[in-house]
Parts: sequence; structure tokens; C-alpha cells
Amino acid sequence: MFWTRDLPGEVLGDGETFRLLCSLAAAALAREGRETCRIAALVPDGLRDLAPAMARHGARQERDARLLGALPAARGLEAAEVPPEADHARLLERRGSCPVHVRTYRGGPVSERDVLAHLAHGYVTAARAAARLEGAAARLTEWPGAAGAVLEAAAAARDRLAHCREGLLRFARAGHGAAVRLVVRENTLAEAAVHRDVSLAVLARAGRLLGWSMARSVALEARVQAAYAYERAAGRHRAAPFLPPLPSGPAARPAAPREPGGSGAPAGAGAPEAPGGPPGEAAGTATASRGA
Repeated sequence: MFWTRDLPGEVLGDGETFRLLCSLAAAALAREGRETCRIAALVPDGLRDLAPAMARHGARQERDARLLGALPAARGLEAAEVPPEADHARLLERRGSCPVHVRTYRGGPVSERDVLAHLAHGYVTAARAAARLEGAAARLTEWPGAAGAVLEAAAAARDRLAHCREGLLRFARAGHGAAVRLVVRENTLAEAAVHRDVSLAVLARAGRLLGWSMARSVALEARVQAAYAYERAAGRHRAAPFLPPLPSGPAARPAAPREPGGSGAPAGAGAPEAPGGPPGEAAGTATASRGA
């Protein structure tokens, strides 16, 4: 459709929309990085071996946030203010996607169940962030410095995705596969809804900045809604399992998700079929995500 032809290139090529997207991506990475570092410092004793990698990924997110936040300056632009309706990380927290983030603000303890939720949250957001950042880098060929910084952030998101997946597999091997699939599915659906809301907010802002016609804006919004509908269907009905077959033989050391002072009951049961990574494609938000 001609209304969507080369839309990412148009949005990234305009200074005002470019600085908006860079600021959105930087804000999401910075917030996720701070939370990851905070949780790494509070990981319970039974999972302390996960803490160094978590802290490393959190620090890398904060570094990449600074890199992306500095890109507008390279084009003689200032960073843009992040609109509340497009603040991806904050909107996810408000939806309860990762309640441990809220709990750590209040100085509460972190349980093994919280670590499971954080890993699922990171898995879903990193999958989205890696795909969006890689797509953005491919459109920034005229600005090699910007493309390099975005590719570096994409590689960090891929590494975090692998780290979170391995952590989730650890819980599954300890006998909590149903809990893992349930929490990943819940995070997939929550992140898809937030991504839709952020995409619509960014499109509205971009439409005003770029002078789009009403017909084009409506068409692009319909595309975002269609992508969201597809993601919800994929999240509910995807047949391919999220986790590969578990190895035979003795299970790994039990890592039962426990609440502080709890009995160690699994963090979920009776989960439906597992979702895969977020598949959709939303128009015009090539770097706004994050997060994955």
C-alpha cells in the first residue's frame, strides 16, 4: 500500500521524528537497565548465580540508552521530551507486566517467583527491541555512526534475550514449565497491548509533524490495530511450544518459584499452549520499543 511504503525511512529521515524515536528508545532502555541492576542486587540466595549476568545486562542497557540518547546531537538536534502516552517501560509497569519493578521501588524483598516474572518480562521486551533496532539500523545507512550505535543496542538486546531464555529454561527444567509458559504468555499479551498503544501515540505525533493526511493516518492506525490483533491470536493459539523438549535424566537443581516466606508453590499452573516471540510489525516505530 502506498500509504505505508518506506514509512520507517520517512520517519527516521525527518529530524523531529528521529529525535522523538531516539528519546523514546533511550528512555525505555534506561528504565529497564536501572530495574535490572536493582533486581540483580536483590536476587534471593537460591538464584545468586544469575545475579552477575543480570547486572551486566542492566549496565549494558544503561550504556546503550546513553548511546541512543546522544544520536540526535550528532545531527544537531536536542533530545525530545518523552510523551507519557508513549513511555513504553512505564506503561508496561502500570499494566502489571512486571510487578517486581514496583516492589523494588518500595524496598521489598525479591522472591524466586519475582525472578521468573522478571526473566519473562525481559524475554518478551528484548525480542521486540532486537527486531525493531535491527530494522532501524537498516534504514540509517546515510548516518553510519547512528546505524552502528543502533546495531550495538540490537546486539545487546539479542544477548539479553538469550540470557532470559536460558533463565526460563532453568525454571522449566526444575519442573515449572507450566508456570514459565503462563508467565511468558501473560507478558507477551501485555507487551503487545502496550506496543500497540505506543505505536498509535507515535503515529499521531509523527502525523502532526510530517503533515500526513487524515486518510493516511487512519490507514496506518488500522495497520497497527491489525498487527495487534494478529499478535493476540498468535499469543493465544501458537502451536509451536516456547520451550524445546527437556533433556532426559535427572532434572537440574530445583529452583522452585517462591514468594518471600512462602511454601514454594509454582508461580502458575495449568498454562495453555505457549506463545512464541512477539511477531507483529507496527508502522513507523522502528526504534520505539523496547526493550525490550
